[in-house]
Amino acid sequence: MQNGNIDRAIAEAKRFLERAKELKVAVRDPDDGKFLKTYPSAPKEHGALRRASLDLTRALAEMRRP
Repeated sequence: MQNGNIDRAIAEAKRFLERAKELKVAVRDPDDGKFLKTYPSAPKEHGALRRASLDLTRALAEMRRP
């Protein structure tokens, strides 16, 4: 494993966690705090989380390469 690949995976993991937190905030009902359906109530946040997930997967795969 190369140090740069590990650093990239860490950065992508942090980005994924931030997008997940944003989605959780976006799909909460402001009145009672309960969760609403995640899609289509927050399509922008849902798409950003999916993209971050794909990028994290790619970074982890690169990290595992010899």
